[in-house]
Amino acid sequence: MNTEEYRARFSEPETPSSGSAQKESDSRAGRALGYALDIRKFEIELYWKRATYFWAFIAAAFAGYALTYKTADSEPWLSMLFAALGLVFSFAWYLVNRGSKFWQSNWERHVDLLEDITLGPLYKIVAVTQDNSGNNPLISPAQFSVSKINQILSVFVAAVWLLLFVRSLLPVSLDFSLDFYKVSTLIVVVVFLILLYCQGKSSSQFSKAGLHERGLENET
Repeated sequence: MNTEEYRARFSEPETPSSGSAQKESDSRAGRALGYALDIRKFEIELYWKRATYFWAFIAAAFAGYALTYKTADSEPWLSMLFAALGLVFSFAWYLVNRGSKFWQSNWERHVDLLEDITLGPLYKIVAVTQDNSGNNPLISPAQFSVSKINQILSVFVAAVWLLLFVRSLLPVSLDFSLDFYKVSTLIVVVVFLILLYCQGKSSSQFSKAGLHERGLENET
């Protein structure tokens, strides 16, 4: 779908009773813009609620790992268990961050298109003043993406948990005797990481940039 086709979808249907004095907010495009702004706001609220949810589990896993680290010699499976939980949850947090950003960007794009045919390019115009132009690298406002920083942070946390999980698997016996518990835990973690990445995606996958219409048979 190109931009013209998109705009045509939100044009007013031609009816004999259609009047020229219709309020802009009452038009189809105006109502759609209001919905898009509300849903975008809702997606941002959900983004941070999800971050809080995952941080709670990750912090609990960190606490559990720290408490069991001292007893790792007598009960090594406890520290391995918490490391596995931390790794899986932090990886899931990273994927959820990417998914949340995708849908937030989706509604921001809708706002960009709909405001052109309603109130004007208010959302697209960025007003950069002398104070926030970044002249002072220490205290001036800067155009950092909060969501991108959060994604990078989630990758860092996942990398830390990966190191802790690998450490919990060591040492490897030189006589090639297999530790059933370690091997089983490793297999379970790898399987669930693959499931999260491969099966956690939306059923509607669009690989090219542009406007795509989702069919009624597709589900998110």
